[in-house]
Amino acid sequence: MALKLGELLINAGLITEQQLEEALKCQVIFGIKLGSSLIELGFIEEGVLVRLLSKKLGVPAVSRKELQEVPHSIYTLLPGSLAEKYRVIPVKLESKRLSVAMSDPTDFKAIDELSFVTGYIIQPFIAADILISFALEKYYQVTRDMRYMRVSGGLRRSPPPAERKIEVVPPKPESKTHEAIPVTYQKEDGELLSLTIPAEFKGFASMEGYDQDDMQAPQGELERYTVDRLSIDFANARSRDAVANVFITYLGQEFTTGALFIVRGNGAVGWRGIRGGEKISEFTNLNILLSKPSVIKDVVETMNFSMGALLNTPENNQILKALSIRPETPLLVLPVIMLKKVVAVVLVSADMESLGRRLGELQKLVRKASLAFDMLIIKNKILMT
Repeated sequence: MALKLGELLINAGLITEQQLEEALKCQVIFGIKLGSSLIELGFIEEGVLVRLLSKKLGVPAVSRKELQEVPHSIYTLLPGSLAEKYRVIPVKLESKRLSVAMSDPTDFKAIDELSFVTGYIIQPFIAADILISFALEKYYQVTRDMRYMRVSGGLRRSPPPAERKIEVVPPKPESKTHEAIPVTYQKEDGELLSLTIPAEFKGFASMEGYDQDDMQAPQGELERYTVDRLSIDFANARSRDAVANVFITYLGQEFTTGALFIVRGNGAVGWRGIRGGEKISEFTNLNILLSKPSVIKDVVETMNFSMGALLNTPENNQILKALSIRPETPLLVLPVIMLKKVVAVVLVSADMESLGRRLGELQKLVRKASLAFDMLIIKNKILMT
C-alpha cells in the first residue's frame, strides 16, 4: 500500500515513534503486515486503524461482525484459491456489484481479476488483515499461518501512547570492528537519505560481480557456500525468509541436521529444517510450547546456548521426531537476540567435539543473522519516510 501507515498514525497521535519501532521489528521478524503488528502488540485498536484508513483512502470499512456472518451463498461466489491468493472475502451482493473485504483496497490487479472471474463489478471494502485471516480459515478452510495463531484468543492491549513508556536500547558494539558507518541510500524518487549500517557489512551493496538474483547457494562440488558468501547474502537479503534460506543452506552444508525456530508469544514455531542436505517440508507444522519444559524454553529464558543430548520431555521429543534425530544425539541450540529479546533459535547436530570446536563460529553467524534482521528493519523505515 502506497500510503505510509506508520507516518500517518504518528501524525494522528495514535502511536509513538517507539511503538512504531517495535512494530517494525515484529513486522520484519514474523512476516506480518505493519497494521497487524500494531494491533497484535496492542498499540492500536483494530477498529480505530480500519476507520482511519477508510477515511484516508475513501474506501468503506467492513466490520468484524459482517466478516463473521457472511452467508454461504455469498462467499461461494469466489473460489477459495482466489480468495487465498489475494486475501479477500466477499461480503454482500447487490445487483451486479459484489462487495469484497480487502486489507489493501488499492490492489487494482486483484480487483481486476476478481471482476473477471466472478463477472461482477467489485466494490472494495477495507478490513484488518488479521480478521481476513480468520475469515479465510472459517469459509475456505485456509489454515491460518502460525504467525496469527497467538491472537485467536484475544489481542494484547497496551496503555495509550502517552501513558506507555518504551525504552529502545540499541545493541552495544562488540568491538571497534562493529562500529556503525554512515552510508547514503537513494530512494526510487531520487531522494538521498543518510543512515548507518554495521561496519562488518561495509561495501555489501557495491561488490563487483555480485547480482541480487544470485541469492541461491552454489550447487554441486564446484564451490562451497563459504562464510564470506553467507555474509554477503545476509546483507543483501530482502525478506525474513531470505535470511532463513541463507542460514539453513549453510547449516545443511556444514551439519547433519539444522533447524531454525521463530519465537512468538508462548511458543516457538518451526521455520526451516534440513537433514542430510534435504529440507524438511513438514517442519513448519512444529509448535513448541514455552510453558512446558524443553531445550527451546531453556534457551529463550536464559538467553544462552545449550549443548548436549536433550532431556526426555514431550516438547523435546517433538523436536527429535520432527528432525529424525536419535535421543542420544548431541545438539547445539543457540538464541538469536534482538533488543535483549530472543526472536529465533538455531539448532544443529554433530558429535560433542565438533560442536565445541565450532561454537564460536556459530555464535558469530547468529550475530550476523541478527544484523541482517536489523538491516531489513532499516530498509523498511526508509520506505516509510
